Amino acid sequence: MNFMALKQPENSLLGSESDSQRTLYPYVTGTSVAALKYKDGILMAADMGGSYGSTLRYKSVERMKPFGKHSLLGASGEISDFQEILHYLDELILYDNMWDDGNSLGPKEVHNYLTRVMYNRRNKFNPLWNSLVLGGVKNGNKYLGTVSMIGVNFEDNHVAT
Repeated sequence: MNFMALKQPENSLLGSESDSQRTLYPYVTGTSVAALKYKDGILMAADMGGSYGSTLRYKSVERMKPFGKHSLLGASGEISDFQEILHYLDELILYDNMWDDGNSLGPKEVHNYLTRVMYNRRNKFNPLWNSLVLGGVKNGNKYLGTVSMIGVNFEDNHVAT
C-alpha cells in the first residue's frame, strides 16, 4: 500500500494549517490602563508605548479611543488585536447610526457587546489578546467596566489592567 497517496493535496478544500491566522504569541503589546469614576465623570489613563518583547519599540501608540457619543475604550495587550476590536466597534456604531432613531449606544451596551465578542473568540480557541477598560457617561450615569481576554467582566468604581 502506498501511504504517500493518503496525503492531502496542497489545494484541498479543508485548507492547511498555514491558513489559520491566530495570535499565538503577542508581539507588539501595550501595558496597563487605569480608570476611575469621579464626581464629574470618568478618568482613564494609559501610556503610549508599544513594546516589542521587553524593548520599548514604538513611542506613539494610541491605546485609548473614544467612540460613539458616550464611550471611551482603553486596551492593554496585543496592538493588532486592539485594532481588530476597533474595527468591530466601528461597524457596531455605524449599524447603530443607520437606524437614525435618535438613540445611541451607551457604555453599558458597548461593554456587554465587548464581553460577548471576547467570550466568543475564547470559545473558538482564537482569543483576542487584550484586556479592555470601557468607561463613559450617558444621561448623567457614569459607567466603568473591564473585560479580560477570555470574556471575564465586571463593573466597578475603579479598574485597571
